[in-house]
Amino acid sequence: MFTHIDFQIETVFILAAAALLLLLVQLLNRQMTEDTREHFTEDDLYKMARITGASEYEIFQKSAAEWPVSDTLVEQHVNEYLRHQATTYDVNDVIRKHEPKVDELRRPPF
Repeated sequence: MFTHIDFQIETVFILAAAALLLLLVQLLNRQMTEDTREHFTEDDLYKMARITGASEYEIFQKSAAEWPVSDTLVEQHVNEYLRHQATTYDVNDVIRKHEPKVDELRRPPF
């Protein structure tokens, strides 16, 4: 037969085990959501800007230099990016070319 103290000790062990199990589930859930996070071009653009110390606007300008894109069109592309997070072909090309270098640094996007 259990005494009052035995019952309290058993209850403490059960609660401790439940708390540890909850922490383990939260940790596994956090790892799964980080690993399955969708990859966005905007993340690479942001990381590239932080690594180089340039702004996203400057990356748009540099990418336009490699393609026949006018300054007016660059302004339109930047405005479209700011409104809808949409990158254009010239920026996508620069990101694709530099993606291995950006990924080597393993910096989180935010």
